[in-house]
Amino acid sequence: MLGIIGDPIAQARSPEVWTGLFRLNGLDVVCVPMQVAPSRLGAFLEGAKALRNFLGLIVTIPHKAASAAHVATLTERAGRVGAVNVIRLTDGGEWAGDTVDGIGFVAGLRSRGQDPAGRRSLVVGVGGAGTAIAFALAEAGAAEVAVFDVDEERAAEVAARLAATGVSSRVATADAAGFDLVVNASPLGMSPDDPLPITLDGVDPECIVADVVVYPEMTKLLTAAHERGCFAQPGVHMMDGQITPMAAFLGLGDGQWGADAVAKVVRAR
Repeated sequence: MLGIIGDPIAQARSPEVWTGLFRLNGLDVVCVPMQVAPSRLGAFLEGAKALRNFLGLIVTIPHKAASAAHVATLTERAGRVGAVNVIRLTDGGEWAGDTVDGIGFVAGLRSRGQDPAGRRSLVVGVGGAGTAIAFALAEAGAAEVAVFDVDEERAAEVAARLAATGVSSRVATADAAGFDLVVNASPLGMSPDDPLPITLDGVDPECIVADVVVYPEMTKLLTAAHERGCFAQPGVHMMDGQITPMAAFLGLGDGQWGADAVAKVVRAR
């Protein structure tokens, strides 16, 4: 089995998509959602090493940064970001980890004809996913990658690390005015009672507004952005953009893992 851990986990779309992809590829694997409290994360990851039929784990909110501390081998990308969103056991029985949130986000944008290169970008929420997205935008050639987080120290630390890569970066407010691409990488939007995570007053209609929240697909933020004429990018496209590199990291080899395969699975539900 392939697990996915989070807290909460009920919103996760991965189990049905991955289980459908395994079936499509003729693999005897299922993806199982696992709700793990932060206080029990270390015990869970240690205990999971004993499972003999375990392909690996997808890691989601709020465990991405904390899980990295339990991983013996990080990819260069995961080490730079300081978080993981997929881990697998090595032959030696230790965890190896990668983060493909950022490259999945960029791939999702490009799959819809949107290129982040040259854009003044704002990432709101720099936890595991947001930091990965910020670094991926820098690597994709964004003109600027500004960040905001309710944890001001974390935002300043991420901005400094981004600036060290050569991209213009700073701590900003959660205000879309003046940016060409804004990303909500915070959990706000999962609940219908959540406030808008980004102020859209003064947003340019040419701005791309993206969300990492998968359900609901059109969050209040995306609906409001669409009403202002902006290009709205739902979180499902980031998730779908991660599947091919995630499958490669898990050692699943060649097969049907791309956007066409995901579309087949979704249509068959």
